[in-house]
Amino acid sequence: APRALAPRLVGGAFRHAPRSRPAWVAPRRGAFSSSRASDRRTAAATDEDAVTSTASSVYANPELYELAFGFRDFDKEAAFLASLCETHGGGRLRSLLELGAGPAWHSVSCVTTQGPCVAVALDNAPAMLARAAQRAREQRCEQSVAVVSGDMTAFDVDAVTAAKRVLVPLSDEDKEVEDGFDLVTILLGTAAHLTNLEDAEKCLRLASRSLKRDGLVVLELEHPFDVFDGQLMDAQGDAWDREVEDGDLKGAKVLVEWGREGDPFDVETQIVERTVGLNVVDGETGKPFKSPKDGAVLFAPVEEIVKCRVFTAPEIALLGKLAGLRVVATFGDMDTSVPLTHEDANNMVIVLKRKEDEAER
Repeated sequence: APRALAPRLVGGAFRHAPRSRPAWVAPRRGAFSSSRASDRRTAAATDEDAVTSTASSVYANPELYELAFGFRDFDKEAAFLASLCETHGGGRLRSLLELGAGPAWHSVSCVTTQGPCVAVALDNAPAMLARAAQRAREQRCEQSVAVVSGDMTAFDVDAVTAAKRVLVPLSDEDKEVEDGFDLVTILLGTAAHLTNLEDAEKCLRLASRSLKRDGLVVLELEHPFDVFDGQLMDAQGDAWDREVEDGDLKGAKVLVEWGREGDPFDVETQIVERTVGLNVVDGETGKPFKSPKDGAVLFAPVEEIVKCRVFTAPEIALLGKLAGLRVVATFGDMDTSVPLTHEDANNMVIVLKRKEDEAER
């Protein structure tokens, strides 16, 4: 699943006049510059210096994954999540369960910028779990972030709650004693992994059980606009690049292919089989990027087919109802100022709450 939602698919036939839609999100300032003009044929570029990929998945190499997708302003998004707790939940954000956490971007940002707060980051990819733990250490919040291995459709609620109990907020304020989480998140398009409705319902049921009173479940999904305007039926794919402007990888260009012309979309299941390719090349020569220290090629090209389900808002509302949740808010981005129906809405963010908590209000 595309844990980091990519720029939206472009191209395709329209039944009506197309409306202009922006790129899914702009890169954060400073570390990268980007171009939408990347030739998708170079996204898997190889030559005599290339190395064969040993990664079976885009998610098996966290460093490459972060180069391709880690351009979002996660501190700003942590503030957005905290504001949801204030507006729709039980008050200040004190505990977060991040499902499908990947490198734990949101867990670490919430703990370091919205504290006192603790977070449990759950994922089933060993490489991502290791990177999440490393990130927490790098940000000196490893006592406030627990990294847990688990499947978001079958995790042990008691185990993640127990992991939360031993965590210590960065602030000296007293620890939270109530079980459950203020916030359970499934962000960055991770819910697209839930390609059948049974798994989606299981995930939401577990998320609901993990909440404390007045807690919230927040999903960030691909905007269903492409389902309705026909772009997925006439998939053209998308490609972009990002140039690294500082650090050890200065001069590298990250090439990303997110969908390829002809990728199939099943209208019955709403599943698109996207071709995803990542590669890192020298920004000047276009050849595989080599370490400035020893001349070794640092990244092997990765290409795989990723099955993604595109959900609609009514589907999420119904699945939430089956899991004992109801929708309390929707947005078109991780930004309270962008409604779902706005022309600049790039994603679909849905906030759910347990029905019994709403009934008590």
